Amino acid sequence: QREKIKVCNDFTQAFSGTGFFNKSFPAYGHTGSGYNRVTSSIMNLAIVTNPKVAIGWPKVLVSKGPVAPVDYAYALVNDEGNIVFTWTDNSGDGTAKRNDKAILVAYFPESQQAVFSFSDAERKDGTALLETGTIKGTVHTWIGFLSADEINVANSVYTGKLIV
Repeated sequence: QREKIKVCNDFTQAFSGTGFFNKSFPAYGHTGSGYNRVTSSIMNLAIVTNPKVAIGWPKVLVSKGPVAPVDYAYALVNDEGNIVFTWTDNSGDGTAKRNDKAILVAYFPESQQAVFSFSDAERKDGTALLETGTIKGTVHTWIGFLSADEINVANSVYTGKLIV
């Protein structure tokens, strides 16, 4: 159990002190911090033990809520070394709205660093850019959405593993 918590904390520590998970994992009546909610989610959904304890990256949620997630999304690295997210606009599906704001996340496991943005890009735009600065290496990426009133979020979608 300690090894599972350590592996989980290696990931979540990259967001420590930013308040990211308080916004991307709203309480919806639950107690504890967003940090505790995401840790619980990873422990229950994304820890694998084959052959050693690790995170199953596609199963990680970096945002969680009742807003409809996108159905099709992916990420790629542009010529400047930044990450371009692209998705199919599914506005009108359930609770998905055209003006939901994109949540962009990139995590570099080798350096245990995260780059993220509560982007100005909206669901209707179908594309957004996440600047990664000078961080290079293997990166795992996710996209989620935040309602325009910034109260509700969508479950994030894993958009792939890239080399920056």
